[in-house]
Amino acid sequence: MNLAFRQHLQDELLKRAKKNARFSIRAFARQLELEPSSLAQILNGKRKLTFKMCERLSLKLGISPSKLVALMKAEAPRVTHFDRFNKINEDAFRTIADWHNFAILELTRTDGFKGNINWIARVLGITTAEAHTAVERLKRLNYLSVDTEGRWKDSLSSAVNSGNEYSTPAFREHQKQILTKAVEALENVPYDERVQSSMMLVGSRERVTEAKRRILNFIEELDEYMKNGDTHDEVYSISVSLFPLSKIKLKKIRSKL
Repeated sequence: MNLAFRQHLQDELLKRAKKNARFSIRAFARQLELEPSSLAQILNGKRKLTFKMCERLSLKLGISPSKLVALMKAEAPRVTHFDRFNKINEDAFRTIADWHNFAILELTRTDGFKGNINWIARVLGITTAEAHTAVERLKRLNYLSVDTEGRWKDSLSSAVNSGNEYSTPAFREHQKQILTKAVEALENVPYDERVQSSMMLVGSRERVTEAKRRILNFIEELDEYMKNGDTHDEVYSISVSLFPLSKIKLKKIRSKL
Protein backbone atom coordinates (compact mmCIF):
# COMPACT_ATOMS: atom_id res chain seq x y z
CA MET A 1 0.00 0.00 0.00
CA ASN A 2 3.09 2.30 0.25
CA LEU A 3 1.74 3.97 3.38
CA ALA A 4 4.97 5.87 4.04
CA PHE A 5 4.80 7.54 0.61
CA ARG A 6 1.12 8.39 1.15
CA GLN A 7 2.03 9.98 4.47
CA HIS A 8 4.79 11.95 2.74
CA LEU A 9 2.18 13.30 0.31
CA GLN A 10 -0.05 14.33 3.22
CA ASP A 11 2.89 16.03 4.93
CA GLU A 12 3.80 17.87 1.74
CA LEU A 13 0.23 19.06 1.26
CA LEU A 14 0.10 20.35 4.83
CA LYS A 15 3.49 22.07 4.52
CA ARG A 16 2.41 23.92 1.40
CA ALA A 17 -0.96 24.83 2.93
CA LYS A 18 0.81 26.38 5.92
CA LYS A 19 2.85 28.59 3.59
CA ASN A 20 -0.21 29.62 1.60
CA ALA A 21 -3.62 29.66 3.29
CA ARG A 22 -5.33 29.47 -0.12
CA PHE A 23 -3.45 26.35 -1.17
CA SER A 24 -5.85 23.46 -1.77
CA ILE A 25 -5.94 19.83 -2.83
CA ARG A 26 -6.92 21.08 -6.28
CA ALA A 27 -3.78 23.23 -6.45
CA PHE A 28 -1.65 20.34 -5.22
CA ALA A 29 -3.19 18.05 -7.82
CA ARG A 30 -2.42 20.59 -10.53
CA GLN A 31 1.24 20.67 -9.46
CA LEU A 32 1.37 16.87 -9.51
CA GLU A 33 -0.50 16.74 -12.84
CA LEU A 34 -3.29 14.62 -11.37
CA GLU A 35 -7.04 14.93 -11.32
CA PRO A 36 -8.14 16.39 -7.94
CA SER A 37 -10.47 13.43 -7.40
CA SER A 38 -7.61 10.99 -8.02
CA LEU A 39 -5.33 12.78 -5.56
CA ALA A 40 -8.10 12.86 -2.96
CA GLN A 41 -8.56 9.09 -3.32
CA ILE A 42 -4.80 8.55 -2.95
CA LEU A 43 -4.67 10.70 0.18
CA ASN A 44 -7.75 8.94 1.57
CA GLY A 45 -6.25 5.51 0.94
CA LYS A 46 -9.05 4.63 -1.47
CA ARG A 47 -6.70 4.35 -4.43
CA LYS A 48 -3.66 2.08 -4.47
CA LEU A 49 -0.27 3.71 -4.86
CA THR A 50 1.80 1.65 -7.28
CA PHE A 51 5.57 1.98 -7.49
CA LYS A 52 5.19 3.53 -10.94
CA MET A 53 2.85 6.19 -9.55
CA CYS A 54 5.18 6.88 -6.61
CA GLU A 55 8.08 7.22 -9.04
CA ARG A 56 6.11 9.66 -11.17
CA LEU A 57 5.02 11.77 -8.18
CA SER A 58 8.51 11.76 -6.70
CA LEU A 59 9.79 13.50 -9.85
CA LYS A 60 7.14 16.21 -9.44
CA LEU A 61 8.05 16.64 -5.77
CA GLY A 62 11.79 16.65 -6.34
CA ILE A 63 12.36 13.51 -4.27
CA SER A 64 15.76 11.96 -4.89
CA PRO A 65 15.95 8.31 -6.05
CA SER A 66 17.58 7.28 -2.75
CA LYS A 67 14.85 8.94 -0.69
CA LEU A 68 12.19 7.33 -2.87
CA VAL A 69 13.71 3.89 -2.21
CA ALA A 70 13.78 4.66 1.53
CA LEU A 71 10.12 5.72 1.47
CA MET A 72 9.10 2.60 -0.43
CA LYS A 73 10.85 0.40 2.14
CA ALA A 74 9.61 2.31 5.19
CA GLU A 75 6.44 1.59 7.10
CA ALA A 76 4.16 4.40 8.17
CA PRO A 77 3.97 4.47 11.98
CA ARG A 78 1.01 2.71 13.50
CA VAL A 79 -0.11 3.97 16.87
CA THR A 80 -2.25 2.12 19.37
CA HIS A 81 -5.00 3.70 21.45
CA PHE A 82 -4.03 5.88 24.41
CA ASP A 83 -6.44 6.91 27.13
CA ARG A 84 -5.37 10.53 27.49
CA PHE A 85 -3.37 13.11 25.62
CA ASN A 86 -0.54 13.13 28.17
CA LYS A 87 0.03 9.40 27.59
CA ILE A 88 0.76 9.77 23.90
CA ASN A 89 4.38 8.89 23.27
CA GLU A 90 6.77 11.37 21.72
CA ASP A 91 6.71 9.91 18.20
CA ALA A 92 2.91 9.80 18.05
CA PHE A 93 2.55 13.32 19.40
CA ARG A 94 4.99 14.69 16.83
CA THR A 95 2.65 13.39 14.12
CA ILE A 96 -0.40 15.29 15.38
CA ALA A 97 1.13 18.18 17.33
CA ASP A 98 -0.76 20.92 15.46
CA TRP A 99 -3.58 22.28 17.60
CA HIS A 100 -6.33 21.67 15.03
CA ASN A 101 -5.85 17.88 15.19
CA PHE A 102 -7.09 17.83 18.78
CA ALA A 103 -9.74 20.45 18.05
CA ILE A 104 -11.18 18.22 15.30
CA LEU A 105 -11.43 15.31 17.73
CA GLU A 106 -13.27 17.45 20.27
CA LEU A 107 -15.43 18.93 17.52
CA THR A 108 -16.92 15.49 16.83
CA ARG A 109 -18.51 15.69 20.31
CA THR A 110 -20.41 18.92 19.65
CA ASP A 111 -24.17 18.83 19.14
CA GLY A 112 -24.12 20.47 15.72
CA PHE A 113 -21.14 18.57 14.31
CA LYS A 114 -21.07 17.99 10.55
CA GLY A 115 -18.77 15.38 9.05
CA ASN A 116 -17.77 17.67 6.24
CA ILE A 117 -14.24 18.91 5.53
CA ASN A 118 -15.39 22.35 4.39
CA TRP A 119 -17.52 22.80 7.52
CA ILE A 120 -14.66 21.70 9.81
CA ALA A 121 -12.26 24.09 8.08
CA ARG A 122 -14.73 26.97 8.35
CA VAL A 123 -15.59 26.60 12.05
CA LEU A 124 -11.94 26.12 13.07
CA GLY A 125 -10.60 28.82 10.78
CA ILE A 126 -8.13 26.55 8.99
CA THR A 127 -7.66 25.67 5.32
CA THR A 128 -9.50 22.77 3.72
CA ALA A 129 -6.10 21.21 2.98
CA GLU A 130 -5.18 21.32 6.67
CA ALA A 131 -8.56 19.88 7.65
CA HIS A 132 -8.39 17.12 5.07
CA THR A 133 -4.82 16.10 5.99
CA ALA A 134 -5.59 16.14 9.71
CA VAL A 135 -8.73 14.01 9.35
CA GLU A 136 -6.98 11.38 7.23
CA ARG A 137 -4.04 11.23 9.62
CA LEU A 138 -6.29 10.88 12.66
CA LYS A 139 -8.14 8.06 10.93
CA ARG A 140 -4.91 6.28 10.03
CA LEU A 141 -3.71 6.51 13.63
CA ASN A 142 -7.05 5.12 14.85
CA TYR A 143 -7.76 8.31 16.82
CA LEU A 144 -10.80 9.03 14.66
CA SER A 145 -13.28 6.61 13.17
CA VAL A 146 -16.32 6.94 10.93
CA ASP A 147 -18.93 4.17 11.02
CA THR A 148 -21.02 2.86 8.14
CA GLU A 149 -23.76 5.39 8.95
CA GLY A 150 -21.33 8.30 8.70
CA ARG A 151 -21.03 8.96 12.44
CA TRP A 152 -17.65 10.30 13.53
CA LYS A 153 -16.10 9.16 16.80
CA ASP A 154 -13.13 10.47 18.76
CA SER A 155 -11.17 7.43 19.98
CA LEU A 156 -8.49 9.38 21.84
CA SER A 157 -10.70 10.57 24.70
CA SER A 158 -10.18 14.10 26.07
CA ALA A 159 -7.56 16.01 24.12
CA VAL A 160 -5.80 17.57 27.09
CA ASN A 161 -2.09 18.12 27.51
CA SER A 162 -1.84 17.75 31.27
CA GLY A 163 1.78 18.70 31.70
CA ASN A 164 3.60 16.09 29.67
CA GLU A 165 7.06 15.32 30.98
CA TYR A 166 8.62 15.62 27.54
CA SER A 167 10.15 18.89 26.35
CA THR A 168 10.61 18.17 22.66
CA PRO A 169 10.22 20.64 19.77
CA ALA A 170 6.79 19.15 18.98
CA PHE A 171 5.42 19.76 22.49
CA ARG A 172 6.90 23.25 22.60
CA GLU A 173 5.46 24.08 19.17
CA HIS A 174 2.02 22.86 20.26
CA GLN A 175 2.05 25.12 23.32
CA LYS A 176 3.22 28.07 21.21
CA GLN A 177 0.25 27.50 18.89
CA ILE A 178 -2.15 27.43 21.85
CA LEU A 179 -0.67 30.64 23.28
CA THR A 180 -1.03 32.28 19.85
CA LYS A 181 -4.70 31.26 19.76
CA ALA A 182 -5.09 32.76 23.25
CA VAL A 183 -3.69 36.09 22.02
CA GLU A 184 -6.12 36.00 19.09
CA ALA A 185 -9.00 35.33 21.50
CA LEU A 186 -7.89 38.27 23.65
CA GLU A 187 -8.38 40.55 20.67
CA ASN A 188 -11.37 38.95 18.94
CA VAL A 189 -13.58 37.08 21.45
CA PRO A 190 -16.03 39.05 23.65
CA TYR A 191 -15.05 39.16 27.33
CA ASP A 192 -18.18 37.34 28.49
CA GLU A 193 -17.18 34.32 26.37
CA ARG A 194 -13.62 33.91 27.67
CA VAL A 195 -11.51 33.98 30.83
CA GLN A 196 -7.97 35.32 30.56
CA SER A 197 -6.35 36.35 33.77
CA SER A 198 -2.95 36.33 35.43
CA MET A 199 -1.38 37.10 38.78
CA MET A 200 2.05 37.32 40.37
CA LEU A 201 2.62 35.22 43.48
CA VAL A 202 5.55 34.60 45.78
CA GLY A 203 6.49 31.04 46.70
CA SER A 204 9.30 28.54 47.01
CA ARG A 205 10.81 26.08 44.56
CA GLU A 206 10.07 23.28 47.02
CA ARG A 207 6.31 23.81 46.51
CA VAL A 208 6.38 23.77 42.70
CA THR A 209 5.88 19.99 42.41
CA GLU A 210 2.73 20.10 44.55
CA ALA A 211 1.53 23.23 42.73
CA LYS A 212 1.89 21.41 39.38
CA ARG A 213 -0.11 18.45 40.72
CA ARG A 214 -2.92 20.78 41.86
CA ILE A 215 -3.02 22.55 38.50
CA LEU A 216 -3.21 19.26 36.59
CA ASN A 217 -5.96 17.99 38.88
CA PHE A 218 -7.88 21.21 38.34
CA ILE A 219 -7.64 20.84 34.55
CA GLU A 220 -8.97 17.28 34.68
CA GLU A 221 -11.81 18.31 37.04
CA LEU A 222 -12.75 21.17 34.72
CA ASP A 223 -12.70 18.79 31.75
CA GLU A 224 -15.17 16.50 33.51
CA TYR A 225 -17.39 19.44 34.50
CA MET A 226 -17.54 20.90 30.98
CA LYS A 227 -18.18 17.68 29.06
CA ASN A 228 -20.87 16.46 31.48
CA GLY A 229 -23.16 19.39 30.69
CA ASP A 230 -26.47 18.98 28.86
CA THR A 231 -25.24 20.70 25.70
CA HIS A 232 -21.96 20.70 23.78
CA ASP A 233 -22.07 23.60 21.34
CA GLU A 234 -18.43 24.77 21.15
CA VAL A 235 -14.84 23.54 21.54
CA TYR A 236 -12.78 25.37 24.16
CA SER A 237 -9.10 25.50 25.09
CA ILE A 238 -7.58 26.06 28.52
CA SER A 239 -3.91 26.79 29.05
CA VAL A 240 -2.43 27.35 32.52
CA SER A 241 1.20 28.34 33.01
CA LEU A 242 3.23 28.42 36.20
CA PHE A 243 6.84 29.52 35.80
CA PRO A 244 9.44 31.62 37.66
CA LEU A 245 9.80 35.28 36.72
CA SER A 246 12.67 35.93 39.12
CA LYS A 247 16.09 34.26 39.34
CA ILE A 248 16.94 34.95 42.96
CA LYS A 249 18.05 31.46 43.95
CA LEU A 250 20.02 31.01 40.75
CA LYS A 251 21.96 34.22 41.44
CA LYS A 252 22.70 33.11 45.00
CA ILE A 253 24.08 29.81 43.71
CA ARG A 254 26.30 31.62 41.21
CA SER A 255 27.60 34.02 43.85
CA LYS A 256 28.90 31.04 45.88
CA LEU A 257 30.86 29.61 42.96
